[in-house]
Amino acid sequence: MLERRDLGLVALVKVIAVAIVIATGFRAVSDDDFARVVIAQDFAHTPKLDPTGTSWLPFPFWITGAAMLGAGRTLLVARVTAFVLGVLSAVLVALAAERLTKNRSTLGGSAPTSGAAPPNPRTAALLGAVLAAVFPWSARLGVATVPELPTAALALFAMASLVGPREPRARLFGGLALLGATLSRYDVWPIAAAFAALTGLDALRERERSFKSRALFILAATLALLGPFLWVLWNHFARGSAFDSLDRVAAYRRALGGDADALLSRLFAYPLAMARHEPELFSALAVLLALAALPSLRAAAREVLRPYARPLVLALFQLVTLSAALVKDGAPTHHPERALLVGLLLCALLVGNLAATLLPRAGRDARLGAGAAAIALLVFSLVIVRRWFRGEDFVPRADEVAIGAAARALVPPGERILVEVRDYGHFAITAALGRPEDVVLDRDLDPRKPASASTFDAPDGLSRRLAEARARFLLGRTASPAAAVLGPPRVVHGPFGLWEQPSR
Repeated sequence: MLERRDLGLVALVKVIAVAIVIATGFRAVSDDDFARVVIAQDFAHTPKLDPTGTSWLPFPFWITGAAMLGAGRTLLVARVTAFVLGVLSAVLVALAAERLTKNRSTLGGSAPTSGAAPPNPRTAALLGAVLAAVFPWSARLGVATVPELPTAALALFAMASLVGPREPRARLFGGLALLGATLSRYDVWPIAAAFAALTGLDALRERERSFKSRALFILAATLALLGPFLWVLWNHFARGSAFDSLDRVAAYRRALGGDADALLSRLFAYPLAMARHEPELFSALAVLLALAALPSLRAAAREVLRPYARPLVLALFQLVTLSAALVKDGAPTHHPERALLVGLLLCALLVGNLAATLLPRAGRDARLGAGAAAIALLVFSLVIVRRWFRGEDFVPRADEVAIGAAARALVPPGERILVEVRDYGHFAITAALGRPEDVVLDRDLDPRKPASASTFDAPDGLSRRLAEARARFLLGRTASPAAAVLGPPRVVHGPFGLWEQPSR
């Protein structure tokens, strides 16, 4: 049983991991991070049930927007909120680890070697939770302003509630967790469907229980499906199509050329992304599973793996469902390694559990062999996999954030700013400004729409565009053709400048 100090230790480890990530210069995974901040700022300015009007689900914007209502519409508030949610997510994963380790019978097999004490479920849970808090994607997503980590933690917590004694209260908390998760990201919808099915099946099996207990099971299953049901219903009445959001995702993917990938490439995109982005985690799991195959350790390994049966089935079901959706061009994300974060967290817990259980029971030769294999695979992961199969490049957008912050200080609230759009970096500018309602974008980069030229490339039309936008301030590149006729900017950061035109 984990104690409060154990949960505090996991939280502290998460804080340290996030601090290291920040110290390396990481600020954002992609421009989506800043886009989500902008939407939350807009929600704080004008709250509405559907903050985006797009395919993105609303719950993360309600949370970040609510924080901004109380603390201000700044990029810092969004990042602090993401940090707090990351630490809470680590604690939630630790609670899931506790349930997965305490719900196993007395381990069989040979006794621990060298007089070592029998494996402690508390140690196994703690080690797994620490590993889940520090592997690279978990650490990065503990500071990024995207909802993947909280969503995965909620889903994992729900999956763990399926393990062990069928407790109505635990299952109800699992359903509530999935309500929040399914209103955050689509990739957990398969998990919610499987959770609801298993919970309903358990309610039918437990006929000797009271009506109240079975009713709680049915309520838990209903809560797990409530998020998708409400979102589909909202799309039907507000947008005219129950699956409008999924249609938008598919259309966007096609506009980006996502349908050009080969069939096999799309079919195996998700599992390959998991292994490519976290090779050390899967290397450790491979070594421990090889160790578990030893005759003297098989019984102990079976007892460790038994509580993971249902969570692993749900994670596999999610993987298969998302892979099939990708083949049909309907997958809910174009970042496969992040969509399966719940599977990565589950692997981390399993690695910690197996290591804490099997290594003390293994003989000296087995431990030496496992150590040598682990070192070899670690070197292979670092030298080959991470070097030759690089993931996406991260986008701190430091210059964009700096010029946006300068504009926040110099431009009075209510004054519109015409912002040059060269790429999706304009989201970082707007997020740092903190007033999306004051920003007028130079053009739209939506790949589903016809391409349009930038006003900053045609200075002759700049006056007309300013009049249309009712803007007196301009923000763009100092190397743009428009900069030559605008005069000296009021402030410059990197390649960007802020200009003010005389009042008319």
